[in-house]
Amino acid sequence: MDRNEFRRVAGHFASGVTVVTARHEGADYGITLSAMSSLSLDPPMALICVNRSVPSHDAIKNSGVFVAHVLGRHQKRLAGQFSRPSADKFAGVDCTRSDAGPLVIARTLAHFVCRVAHTVPAGTHTVFLSDVVSANATAGLEPLVYYRGGFGRLAAEPEVAAPKAYLPPEHEDDLVAAGVVPAAFRLGSFYLS
Repeated sequence: MDRNEFRRVAGHFASGVTVVTARHEGADYGITLSAMSSLSLDPPMALICVNRSVPSHDAIKNSGVFVAHVLGRHQKRLAGQFSRPSADKFAGVDCTRSDAGPLVIARTLAHFVCRVAHTVPAGTHTVFLSDVVSANATAGLEPLVYYRGGFGRLAAEPEVAAPKAYLPPEHEDDLVAAGVVPAAFRLGSFYLS
């Protein structure tokens, strides 16, 4: 499969946006990822997929600990900031140090402190299967969404009203004569158009 075509088609899968932070040998690392998922409830586990060519990969692999932050809609700038190489990705970012070591970014939708349990090489990436040590969510924020190469937000679905009327009882005999099972239209399978 052509990699550009694969990237184009894969971009049709909308996902949340995360910034993953790590700390190794006294240095802080951070990277924007869309490849993060919950994995198991018992025990609590999550996974991230990180390109082996980026510095954050080795920091996560060597330290065995990371914090995955689910970004809110208000953090689009942070997603961009952590997606590019920079001498100080944390410049201007409000953070605190977690007990596990990596920085925790303030006012994210949620964050998960994770310890790497297993690694799986996969193409250009490593899948980090990780135990969730702790997690926290912030109420009242909307998620940042990544779709077809850009950032966006979720929109509420409009309310869809139920049909105003089901098949009127005076037409039931016509349907029964045509061989339709009465239970089907009594349960609302047939609507007036």
